[in-house]
Amino acid sequence: MNASMETKATVTLPDDLLADILGRLPARSLAASQRVCKAWHELVENRRLLLRLRRLLPHSVRGLFINYQDYGNPHFFARPPLAVAADGARIKGKVDFIVREINGYSFSSWYEVADHCNGILLYRDTDQHVLYVLNPATRRRARLPPCSGEDWKRRAFLVFDPAVSPDYKVLLEPVDPREAACSRLMQWPPAAWKWHEFSSMTGRWKEKVFVLEGEAAGTVGELVLGLDSLRYSMVPRWRYAAYWKGELYVHCRGEFVARFSLLNDKYQVIKSPIDLTDCKNDVRSFLGRSKEGVYFAAIDDGQLQVWKLSESNNDDEMRWELKCHSNLKTHSWWLHERKYDAPWIMDIRYKEESLQQDVCWNSDDDDIIQVSDDEEESCYSYVRFLGFHPYKEVVFLCHEGTAVACHLNSSKVHYLGPIHLGGIYNRGDRESFVYTPCLDWRLRAYASASTCRF
Repeated sequence: MNASMETKATVTLPDDLLADILGRLPARSLAASQRVCKAWHELVENRRLLLRLRRLLPHSVRGLFINYQDYGNPHFFARPPLAVAADGARIKGKVDFIVREINGYSFSSWYEVADHCNGILLYRDTDQHVLYVLNPATRRRARLPPCSGEDWKRRAFLVFDPAVSPDYKVLLEPVDPREAACSRLMQWPPAAWKWHEFSSMTGRWKEKVFVLEGEAAGTVGELVLGLDSLRYSMVPRWRYAAYWKGELYVHCRGEFVARFSLLNDKYQVIKSPIDLTDCKNDVRSFLGRSKEGVYFAAIDDGQLQVWKLSESNNDDEMRWELKCHSNLKTHSWWLHERKYDAPWIMDIRYKEESLQQDVCWNSDDDDIIQVSDDEEESCYSYVRFLGFHPYKEVVFLCHEGTAVACHLNSSKVHYLGPIHLGGIYNRGDRESFVYTPCLDWRLRAYASASTCRF
């Protein structure tokens, strides 16, 4: 019997029997079985067979990688006992196992975290404009080949799901329309949006054209040169993304979200739940992944609002469902920092005794900030988003160097600790990435051995 006949015969098995057979496969083989045919893919998805695989992966937040405005390397902010790599080394923001050698001298350059996805980081050498993909838990890394002469101007996004494949992809957004020769009246985003994609399977970059489905968000003049021209110019860089169920959601200039399907090379524009014309000048917005999918948050005039993206069963239209609307009273955060010891600490304050245990963080164990009902509202223009908890409905926030975790359902706020560095580095954090470790991931060795070190 040839392969096609075998596949056809297997597909005709009763669903219960086929699910039992597939459920006995090793985790990687179970994930790979989804690519055999559409029937198998739907069976694995509908029977939630991959949950067995996902249970093998860590589902805990171990800290935050934070980039700073006035410091050449990110820092790692976590709760002791501190997360450690597989070889026992402590996890730090400054990745000391990436070393460049020039004229016989080895040294670390200036780096920043460009993105994080399911346990691996996209790291950027800001001196040499080089991208790395690395796993802090296993200390494995790969240096990506250059794509174009203006890589450093382009946003980069990492796509990786260990439940589906050991391979990862990196997507480079086109140069900002403000720097390109674009007409103010030009539709934005365009009907055919040209990106670049790197695949660890091939080890090469290729041009990837996404075709628009549905309406555009507006024009270049309205979205890029108009409403949004002065917002988020320095503190922080705000363009985040979320990878969810095989699709990449990107927060775009002009306050809209673009959803990219990596399987069929199509994309869709999703309107933001906020209207910039109705907001105050200090509005801040944030996109990320949380417990039930893709979430969008905004702080405007002291009000924190969080929405979850949901899809209507009737017309397949994407809608934002409000999950949280609460007042922020940041004065208590500042008082808490001065009254209590910080449950979380920066990597520059690590102590050796904190490495002796390995306990996952539970947000319910941290100190709750007590806020009185009559407390006056504080200055909100400096409240920043640090990220969403991917497995709980919790958002991490920061005000004047004090980090907290806010529970969306109860509006309770937990004090985490200070993230300011002190000294001359007084302009604070720029952006952060919530870190969830992946202990069993191994970088795929792609074409050029010189770009991948194990």
